[in-house]
Amino acid sequence: MASNKNKLIGCLPYLLVAILLSWGMYECDYQYSYWRDYQVRPWAYNRDKNAKLLVGSWQGKFKDPDGIEKSMVLEVFVPLSDADRRKKASRSHRRRTRGGLGSTSEKRMFEGKAQVKSRLGIEDYLLSGSVGKEDFHQLKMGFRAEEEKTRLQPNFCINLIESGNWSEDKMSLQLGFAYFKADGSSFWSSSDPRHSYKTTCQLSRIQNPKN
Repeated sequence: MASNKNKLIGCLPYLLVAILLSWGMYECDYQYSYWRDYQVRPWAYNRDKNAKLLVGSWQGKFKDPDGIEKSMVLEVFVPLSDADRRKKASRSHRRRTRGGLGSTSEKRMFEGKAQVKSRLGIEDYLLSGSVGKEDFHQLKMGFRAEEEKTRLQPNFCINLIESGNWSEDKMSLQLGFAYFKADGSSFWSSSDPRHSYKTTCQLSRIQNPKN
């Protein structure tokens, strides 16, 4: 018994070293992923807490193809939360790779949500988009209803943002629309100019968004 106990005690230093090495490798993966994102996702992450980023909340107004004035609040989510980053670092360490960092194209993608209000009612959207490869101040986005069953209709819904840009506290988006009839089916007519209508929405950063 004494011999086994001595062997166990003798193994403790090696076990401690293994734990410390494992933690160190995990922490390296975690810190490296942040460092990498500072380089390739400068629109989403910055060491300066006061830096102007695409991530955050924005608001603006526009008129739809029927001339109805609408207001929009748009939020761009942080691509990877700190909690998720730690989970990825843990998985990366177990695989002994730098996994979870994502490809170059993935690093340009983002998700978010938007809410549009008008005299017609409320439109809730989910959005996905990407920043430009050469200039991360250039944007493209696609919108879809958050809940198809509760989509406001008949209505010209936001569909695509083929071009847009942002800088500091301003954002400009060229909006395209899709028309949905009362029965939920989409409709388009080449002879109706409303269906080819595009407009520019100017948005401003919401400095202290409410939760």
